[in-house]
Amino acid sequence: MDSYSLGYANIALVKYWGKKSKDPVLPFNPNISLRLDNLLSKTKIEPSLTDEDEFYINDEKQSQEEVEKITKFIAKFTPIEREKICIRSYNTVPTAAGLSSSSSGTMALVLACNKYFKLNKTTEELVEISKEGSGSSCRSFYRLAAWLEDGSVEELSCDLDFGMMVLVVNEDRKKISSRIAMERCVQTSTTFDAWVEKAKEDFVDMKIALKNADFEKIGAITEANALAMHATTTTSTPSFTFLTDESYRAMEIVKTLQEKGYRCYFTMDAGPNVKVLYLKEDQEKIYEEISKLWQKKIILCME
Repeated sequence: MDSYSLGYANIALVKYWGKKSKDPVLPFNPNISLRLDNLLSKTKIEPSLTDEDEFYINDEKQSQEEVEKITKFIAKFTPIEREKICIRSYNTVPTAAGLSSSSSGTMALVLACNKYFKLNKTTEELVEISKEGSGSSCRSFYRLAAWLEDGSVEELSCDLDFGMMVLVVNEDRKKISSRIAMERCVQTSTTFDAWVEKAKEDFVDMKIALKNADFEKIGAITEANALAMHATTTTSTPSFTFLTDESYRAMEIVKTLQEKGYRCYFTMDAGPNVKVLYLKEDQEKIYEEISKLWQKKIILCME
């Protein structure tokens, strides 16, 4: 049982923002994501050496509340009668910083349970299980994935070789969790209904752009969709925002490169950090140009 199970972060090009149903977990709008193979979590499960379940992240023992949360989740698909276990997870993804740590962590945990408890689940079954822990984690099983309104997950393809980097604004834990933020926007945002309709249109347009390998169209939809999602936070009650002055400065850097003819586009999930989408063939020159303007940390997300 020494080998770790790997789970990957994913970043949505068309965002998931709002649950239409919690049981089963269904999104308000269909969404599309890109898997990031360099942003990952690894998890293994061992028999506990104590008389209680244990949970460690990056060798830090988690609170009883976190232990109960994670064991409640795995109880949904593992044997009712079992020995006490120790879950050890390591993240290359900063936790709760808007970098999809819940997706990578949940995928790794589900795979580790499948291995440890010898569940012999298919990939399709594991995808369904993962939604119960983190809705967006179901997309991490595929390089390009669509999560549809009926809950199904569709593997997509595109002839383009994508690259992505993160301009790190802040790696600290967010002041408001994605789950709470999402629920507040669903319940109170005056622009939420408009967001859902736009996201549905963006989904259709993005699938066409991916099929046609139209990178300029893919980038334009990605940027507009991210801004529309974040706009729902400012029209909620109470209003809030994940974005900071540094987030906007990072977006301006991307716009500056676009004006110089570089093919790159920004997106942001539920956090302040800005991701930059580009084609792998342009990675070296885009990294070089951004490094001149962004002195903070940059993470290359893909092989």
